[in-house]
Amino acid sequence: MSGVGAFPQTPVVPRRRGVPTKNTTPDHRASMGSTTSNSTPLPEAPRANTTPPATVAPGTGPVIPLTVLEAPTQRLYAAGFYALLLAWKLYDWVGVVDENTESFWLFLKWIAIDMVYWFGLPEMRIPWLELSQPAVVTIFAGHAILNFMMMFNVGFPWQSWLLGLVKVFYDRELAISEHNVKLSNILHNSSLIMGRQVINILPEGSAELNPDKFPFCLGGDRKVVSVPIQFNATIPVEVELIRTDLESNQQESIKLSRVQLRDIERKAKSHAHEGTETVVTFDYPIKKPGVYRLGKVLDEYKLEVQRGTPPTFVVPCPRAWVGSSSSPNRCVADLSDVTLQVEGTPPLKIVYDRTVNGKDKSIHLQSLQPDGFTSPLIGGLRSNKAVVTGLAWDDEDVSWARSQKVSVALNESMHSAGNWQYSVDEVHDAFGNVVKFTSAADDPEGKPKPKHLVHSFVVKERPQVLLEGCDLRNPLKVAKGDSKELPVRFRYPGPSPDDTSHSLTWIFSPIDTLTESGDHGDVVAAGSYHAKNTWDRPKISAPGLYTLKTVTARSCEGEVQEPASCLLLNPLEPKVTLRFEEIPDTCAGNSIGLKVDLDLVGTPPFVVRYDEISNGHRQPRKIQIPGLRWTMDLIPRVAGNHRYVLTHIDDAVYKGQKLSGPEYVLEQDVKPAAGAIIQHSTGKASACLGDEAKIDVLLLGDAPFHLEWEVIHDGKRKHHSASNIETNEFQIKTVPLTQGGEYTVALTSVHDKRGCKSSLQDEMKVSVRRQSPRAAFGMLDNKRKLLAIEGKTNKLPLRLTGEGPWRVFCKNLNEGSDSDKVLESKVHYDNGYLEVKGRGIFQITDVWDSQCHGIVDPKTSTFQVDWLARPTLDIALTHGVSQLESGQFTVAPVCEGDVSGFEVDLTGSSPFHVGYEVRHKALQGSGSITRKEYDCLLGKSSITAETGKAGTYTYVFNSLADNMYNNDKNFKSVIVTQQVNRKPSATFVKPGQTFKLCKAADSDAEGIPVTLTGVAPFFLEVEIRHETAAAPEIYRTPQINSNSYEIQIPRHHLRLGSHQIRIRDVKDASGCHTISDLNSASAVQIQLYEAPKIYPLETRTDYCVGERLSYTLSGIPPFEVWYTFDGNKLKAKSPTTNFRRIAESPGVFSINTISDKASDCRAPVDIVKTIHPMPAVKISKGRNVQVDIHEGSEVEILFEFWGTPPFEFTYTRSTNAKKGQKSQVLETRHDVSHEHSKVVRANQEGTYEVVAIKDRYCAFSTLQEQEKTKRIKY
Repeated sequence: MSGVGAFPQTPVVPRRRGVPTKNTTPDHRASMGSTTSNSTPLPEAPRANTTPPATVAPGTGPVIPLTVLEAPTQRLYAAGFYALLLAWKLYDWVGVVDENTESFWLFLKWIAIDMVYWFGLPEMRIPWLELSQPAVVTIFAGHAILNFMMMFNVGFPWQSWLLGLVKVFYDRELAISEHNVKLSNILHNSSLIMGRQVINILPEGSAELNPDKFPFCLGGDRKVVSVPIQFNATIPVEVELIRTDLESNQQESIKLSRVQLRDIERKAKSHAHEGTETVVTFDYPIKKPGVYRLGKVLDEYKLEVQRGTPPTFVVPCPRAWVGSSSSPNRCVADLSDVTLQVEGTPPLKIVYDRTVNGKDKSIHLQSLQPDGFTSPLIGGLRSNKAVVTGLAWDDEDVSWARSQKVSVALNESMHSAGNWQYSVDEVHDAFGNVVKFTSAADDPEGKPKPKHLVHSFVVKERPQVLLEGCDLRNPLKVAKGDSKELPVRFRYPGPSPDDTSHSLTWIFSPIDTLTESGDHGDVVAAGSYHAKNTWDRPKISAPGLYTLKTVTARSCEGEVQEPASCLLLNPLEPKVTLRFEEIPDTCAGNSIGLKVDLDLVGTPPFVVRYDEISNGHRQPRKIQIPGLRWTMDLIPRVAGNHRYVLTHIDDAVYKGQKLSGPEYVLEQDVKPAAGAIIQHSTGKASACLGDEAKIDVLLLGDAPFHLEWEVIHDGKRKHHSASNIETNEFQIKTVPLTQGGEYTVALTSVHDKRGCKSSLQDEMKVSVRRQSPRAAFGMLDNKRKLLAIEGKTNKLPLRLTGEGPWRVFCKNLNEGSDSDKVLESKVHYDNGYLEVKGRGIFQITDVWDSQCHGIVDPKTSTFQVDWLARPTLDIALTHGVSQLESGQFTVAPVCEGDVSGFEVDLTGSSPFHVGYEVRHKALQGSGSITRKEYDCLLGKSSITAETGKAGTYTYVFNSLADNMYNNDKNFKSVIVTQQVNRKPSATFVKPGQTFKLCKAADSDAEGIPVTLTGVAPFFLEVEIRHETAAAPEIYRTPQINSNSYEIQIPRHHLRLGSHQIRIRDVKDASGCHTISDLNSASAVQIQLYEAPKIYPLETRTDYCVGERLSYTLSGIPPFEVWYTFDGNKLKAKSPTTNFRRIAESPGVFSINTISDKASDCRAPVDIVKTIHPMPAVKISKGRNVQVDIHEGSEVEILFEFWGTPPFEFTYTRSTNAKKGQKSQVLETRHDVSHEHSKVVRANQEGTYEVVAIKDRYCAFSTLQEQEKTKRIKY
């Protein structure tokens, strides 16, 4: 029997003593085994293909027969399986160590796995692996202790060594992006610290090209530039310049001549003799553009002298000129169309002046460069000198410094007329070379600028044109064959120039081709005219329609304003026809004149010109005739032969139309006798009491006349006379006639200058009123007041005296005392009527009869008219009835099927007849209109509202009649509206569905969808019945503003388990509600579960790239975690209660929801962590820069930082590396920067490198790459 811990015995097959078998072990093995005393020799392992004899005890062989799998192979599989379990255990252990936590569940898991493995291994009966029971217990106990130390993160001495060994084989973890990343690649990023600055201390002597870094250019009058070369404490014997051609990038070597070197030597010795500084400046002439730098400088000892390496750019001088424009003629609102050509090293800058009518404005244009141009000068923030000295450029490519041409197009809208000028003032190139062009005012000699720098032109006003005095309603009329100026008005918006010549174009359509609307027809002809000045107008003669189209003046097209169309007509030529008869003398019977009738044709007014030839004396005369007919009496004043010859006729269009022929000649012989005629048609006249009578008398004969007459009244005669009447017309005026009655004015005699007295018989009777006319209102029913039906014409009785007809003037006093509205009525009878339509107090203000002014009696001058009241209809403002601002009435809304109504108030003379319409507008579908009428004896009636169907009911009362008034067309409809609301309803979208909810409130949790009908907002009552509760719980939803809603039942109404949800009641905004049948099958189920939770293992919120974000989960695994990183939504799965991710990039990491296996709950969480980028630093733009300086000089070392300020950085100065020698650190410095860049001055030789950097949150160092990045707190 072997001791504890000894190898297990391999089962052997029994064999006979001393009888060797084919599988017998050789003798030397036996001899080797015999050397060990007190030990049991190992039995031989069974051979393959060895068949045990039948005497082997059953159950003592391996579980897997050796014939199936050999014993070594079984042992190999067992060892391999154990190795896999060990690797798995190490993996879990690394996770525990990385998270710096402990896991009881992992401990239990590995206890169970180890127990199954070690206690199950002997049961497999694998040869050599049949462990005894004490051995298995001991091994299991050791593994249990190891599991405890590993899973509870108990430190042991070789832990770091083992952890590092594991990391060598596997260093990948799951990152936030759900990809496996290698942690070492994140933590040890060589791009975080880049660049180095190497400073070499050169010998004391130095040479520098262009020490002041001035820009230089060649071109124009500048053929040569002198670039200074400064030599410090040295006398050169050889100076080499390297020139790089700007066009070909070819380099050439230029050496100073011996003469130039001797000149430098002479200056140096002169300074040394004078005891001044040994600094010599030599001006080297340069005639060719290029990039110049010092190549090699040797002193008198043939040693190379320190030299400044920055290049000096000698470029072509920038220049500019104004390009030619496309058109010299410019008009207001045109574009300037000026091109500036700029040539030089981009980016360029130009300064030019724009002068408009003497007002100057300077304009700067910068950053002028060709398309696609790139240059190291673009985007720099340093001065031009700094750019030239510290620019990082490629010696092999200087094409960016070539002179290039850039065109600048100036297209400005020219808004004002006058003199415009563009002139170039300055041009700058990228290196700061400036070329200025002085104007004549600034030049000492008064020289003007060259023509190619100035471009001047004149901007002209655009003309305007329209037609004056002619349009389609007021056409031009012109005689046939004549022409007339088209009434064109030409003008400018501003001051008119001296030259107002212009060109016009128009279109013309003949009069017989115009359309019915008066527009141009199918026949259209174009016309044009060039006017020399404003008053030069085109002449037109053809009848038709003329329309202006364009106007052009001084090469500028103008604006045609309205009116732009004119109609030209040719009227008929004037003609006249004469008809005449003699006027006989009443005494002698001789003709005393002619009565002539004229019939005319043409366009009034007419002017008929004729010659009156009396006794050989010709007298031209003319007659103004306004119409087409005219009658005149040709009665000569003197006796003799009289001829009347019509010579010409004019009308409004034709002038000077000649008349010829015997039909236009009239002749008569006249010998008139003295006579007098009263010029009155009837010989009778009336006069008012107290008025004068005026009688017109026509005297016949030769003046002067003497006239005699008598005035007879009441048998009394009064003789009157008048002498020396020089005219043929005389008016007799009587004295005021103060007595009524009949007066007779009789002519008695007359004689003219011949003294021949003629007796006269003509008389005139004048009837004088005995009293003035009067006017007053009559009475109706013994009163001057009338009640009438509205709108009816009323006759007010009048009482008039005098001779009709009368003119009665009346006004309504109710219209205001200041009203000037007076009604004039003509009344033919003394007991007539005054017709009025309005109501009020009417007053007679004045009266006239047929001849005389009358008197109004103030006591009877007024009459009052009023209307009988019309019937009215109004709606009683009872409870629920209100009146809107529009005048309509509204009745409070009711629900479908409710009882409602309103009352109608009626005034007037009963009985009443009311007609109205009931208009129903349904919620869906078409509406309906019902006409209703009813009679009412009382002044109040009730209307029962229609509520049978939901919708809007409108009651329009549009007719009303009473005993006095029939239906009035002017009756204003009374409108009453009422809304009948449909009863609301609510149903589950998916009745019978089961919803799974979390106990924790979740705003994103699925709600119970409900469909509602009615008027929003709605209110629901929901019955909640838990599976273990006896009585249900009622939940009332908040206001629902739409017809679809998801019910979110608060968690305090729910308990873990199953719930049945039913809708009890629904109410909408109209106040209607519907109680649901609780026995209906419409219900849903809710299952409430406990929600999972997540907790961060650290309370901090700021992390760095490369750190781990660790959380612990509560619930039943596996878990699903939804989170947002840098705006992207991701989902992760965690099979355990631990959730950990590597921060591989900066951003905001926010866990939004989690769920576990127990339910579909997605518990909302809000755990936000900010991942900050690792700080980075670049020295000398991230390049290895080597600078040679003199002793005592300084170099600016630029540190650029990326991250969150403030920055702390550590840099070292090491010895400059040489072949075969390792660089050693001379000193280490620490500095702080609160900005993203810092400049440190250094004057000591060495290599400067940054070895550590940290910002506000994170740090990085190259000294210990194994050190983890740590978060920095301030």
